[in-house]
Amino acid sequence: MKIYCNRTELNKALNNVSHSVPVRTTSNILEGILVQVEDNKMSITSTDTNMTTEVVINAESEGSCEFVVPFKLFSAIVSKLPEDEMMIDHIDEKNKVNIKCAGSSSEIICFQGDEYPRILLNEGENEILLSKEDIKKIIKKTAFSASTDEFNRIITGVLLEIKDGSMKMVGVDPYRIATYKIDVDNNVNVSVIIPAKLIMEVAKFIEDDGEDKMSFEIVDNKVIMKFDNNKVVINTYSGKFIDYERILNKEGNINVRVKRNDLLRSTERASLLASVQNNNLIRFNIQKDMIYITSLNEEGNIEEKVEIINDGEDLNIGINSKYLKDALSVIDDEEISINFKDSVSPAIIKPLKGDKYTYLILPIRMN
Repeated sequence: MKIYCNRTELNKALNNVSHSVPVRTTSNILEGILVQVEDNKMSITSTDTNMTTEVVINAESEGSCEFVVPFKLFSAIVSKLPEDEMMIDHIDEKNKVNIKCAGSSSEIICFQGDEYPRILLNEGENEILLSKEDIKKIIKKTAFSASTDEFNRIITGVLLEIKDGSMKMVGVDPYRIATYKIDVDNNVNVSVIIPAKLIMEVAKFIEDDGEDKMSFEIVDNKVIMKFDNNKVVINTYSGKFIDYERILNKEGNINVRVKRNDLLRSTERASLLASVQNNNLIRFNIQKDMIYITSLNEEGNIEEKVEIINDGEDLNIGINSKYLKDALSVIDDEEISINFKDSVSPAIIKPLKGDKYTYLILPIRMN
């Protein structure tokens, strides 16, 4: 059966489904993508069994068909075709497809479509409509903070809580916590743990153009996201997340107000002498109207001064510069507040206005 489609649209779809093609697998079928054609639409699906991505594009055909084609080879051929108008000829009885475009012709051996794994879910009952901008923000501001230590798999995921008209995402590792919340127009109450790596992969192809809204739904412990012509299904983790609220509620009496960009630039310069070996240590000497930021090693030393407003006591504290830069880089506000208790208790960073974002970072003990 002959299928006619646009190479640019197909190439973009292949780029999107690439995020759930497994890097390593012992299953030949999972190295491929499922192509389904019906009613002048082409659906392209990939899965690594933890995340499934489906993209639908326009295609002209004389009927319907489905087949599985090796992703790497198919994608490489499509990306290098000379023109936009292309034709895919599926020859079912020979288990192969011919790809033709201008003077280019390629032939690929494929698999039967019925061998590919499918996900059947009852969708649409608890769907929430959200802006794509909000979803990208909630992922960007929290998922980077999730642990990468697979020995404690639960905290390699982000906690997603929907209740009381808000959606909150929480990322945690042994040294920091990031939380961000957005308003939702829905009465659903649900809590799931989503693999942080996978949700960050999805954020990479949620584009600013196209439709403003996207749908978000949790069905059978799976997260379903639909945006533009894309559908993504992610398996969630089972288990109990840490009691992050108990940790965040331990605030101190030292409150520092500072311009975010000034602190970020000074931290970036001071971190030039910080290293992984000393936990990216920089030293904060917090006084009434100034933070003195210092770092040193055998190559030299750096000192930075940042103007602040401090309504508490003076304090000397060690900070992981990487963790601090991570937070300052995703906060949009011009001014932030940092709450300290003492040199061994967590620092809590928030935008000066509002309560959407909270970031906690543990200090580094100094010699």
